[in-house]
Amino acid sequence: MPTDDHPLPSSWRALGRTLRLGWSASPGLIAVAFATTVGAALPDVLIAAVLAGLTEAVVSGGRTAMITAAVLLGALAALSWLLRVVSERADRRFADRAAVFMEAHVVRLQSGIPTLEHHERPAYVDRAQLLRDHADTLSEVYQYLFQAIGALLRLGLTTALLMTVHPLLGLLVLFAVPTALVSHWRGGAEHALQEGLGHHERLARHFFLLGTNASPGRELRVTRTRERVRHGRHQAWAARHRALSRARWATTVWQAAALAVFGCAFTGSVVWVASGTGSAAQVVLLLTAGGRLAQYIGQTLRQVHFLRTIWLEGGRRLLWLEELSARSVSRSPVPPPERMRSGITLDRVSFGYPGTDRPVLDDVTLHLPAGAVVAVVGENGAGKSTLVKLLAKMYEPDSGRILVDGADLADMPADAWRERLSGAFQDFARFEYPLRLSIGLGDLPRAEDAEAVDRAVERADARTLVDRLDRGLDTRLGNTWAGGVELSEGQWQKVALARGYMRDAPLLLLLDEPASALDAETEHLLFERYAERARALSDRDRITLLVSHRFSTVQMADLIVVMDGARVCERGTHEELLALGGRYAELYGIQARAYRVER
Repeated sequence: MPTDDHPLPSSWRALGRTLRLGWSASPGLIAVAFATTVGAALPDVLIAAVLAGLTEAVVSGGRTAMITAAVLLGALAALSWLLRVVSERADRRFADRAAVFMEAHVVRLQSGIPTLEHHERPAYVDRAQLLRDHADTLSEVYQYLFQAIGALLRLGLTTALLMTVHPLLGLLVLFAVPTALVSHWRGGAEHALQEGLGHHERLARHFFLLGTNASPGRELRVTRTRERVRHGRHQAWAARHRALSRARWATTVWQAAALAVFGCAFTGSVVWVASGTGSAAQVVLLLTAGGRLAQYIGQTLRQVHFLRTIWLEGGRRLLWLEELSARSVSRSPVPPPERMRSGITLDRVSFGYPGTDRPVLDDVTLHLPAGAVVAVVGENGAGKSTLVKLLAKMYEPDSGRILVDGADLADMPADAWRERLSGAFQDFARFEYPLRLSIGLGDLPRAEDAEAVDRAVERADARTLVDRLDRGLDTRLGNTWAGGVELSEGQWQKVALARGYMRDAPLLLLLDEPASALDAETEHLLFERYAERARALSDRDRITLLVSHRFSTVQMADLIVVMDGARVCERGTHEELLALGGRYAELYGIQARAYRVER
């Protein structure tokens, strides 16, 4: 298993938590399933005793005893069938209900973690992937638990019946111990290996999506790399399968050897009783109960194996995810301010992404004054987008502090802080809803507010886009839906920008390359108008942070921050930075010549 600073919880705690969640889903169905599954053990075992009685009646010629035994045999068979049918139906209904409950719980936990760390650490991603894949099987814990209890009850009652023939026959159970131990070891070894091979499964899934989604499909066809993607997926699956196959063959050999030990012991006991003083009824009882003993041992091991599988693959990861989510909650929360008075200060902030040693931000000290339009520029990899992620609490700094009006941002609950934010990002989401809702999601309480949506459309300069669509704001987005319309990259980005403008008065508006798919002139005019509106407000208590690679766009900013090599190297207005003749002036000159922009 992967080792990190958040190890998987203990198996017993995980099982207890899974059982409590299952009980919350449907306690009534659990009670019915328990009564019928465990209750079915009694008629199953008694059939062997009644068969022995029937044999005794046939040998002695007792007609009444034969009829009585035959009737009992039929009644037990009918009762066993009825209990099994009711149990299976109760299990299915509970599994369906609990699967929805468990999957919703997993989604709520993953989406509720404020940061993105669990999406980017390889060990975390492997665990989360396996948990998503097995979320529905968590609903089967009760089913396998009850079946294991029923199998153990059958095993105990069958052993007691065998001991009525001769007490030494109870020792047959001891010969099953190696089988149980091997099965226990086998399940743990195989599933520890499966977790270690999780990266192969994710890689195969990645190649599958590359080969089946429309977006990469164009490049795959033009570059004729479809066969390479297919081969990559095959190699990933083959690497996983080879490792699992070797492990399974090795564990199967041990399992077969353990079962052979029990088989020899059972065969010897039958020969011993049949060749001794045992009656015909005792031999029938031994054959019936002994044969069932092997079956019940197999059932017990199988159910314990499945329970262990779900327990290890799902329960421990579920509890790990719950604990990871709980650790994300601030213990002494500080509410975010209603209005920004002094601004936001980064105090010697450093940060590096999980799994890397290279800092993306290195000892950054910076003040973003309230009421200002701030632009952040720099070459790719300078840390611009990372700065935005830290301000949105997608990550916490490795060192240093981010202060909002003097209060530490780390102490502010993520949800409360984000209610005071708004933003548009370069890697935006494509919500394939009607256009009105896709925009309205930027401020969920007002998602259906027509006036708010219209204002957002105007702010994003998206009116032309809306007017071109036959159904306007009621147009369904996405051409995979009936009546849906596919948008260009630039149009989708306009929708995302409008969504970012839904909130009227955010404390912090984050615009991270939000118009990269638009032409430079359109981007410049769009943000120049926004900056003019922001400066015209009488209560300038908000901050707008714009990240852009186009220097013509950022000229209108009150403060331009230049990042280079994970540090802030310059800051000032456009005119001040040009006069300084440093890094900003150099990059601006290069871009001005490339875009033929007059300085």
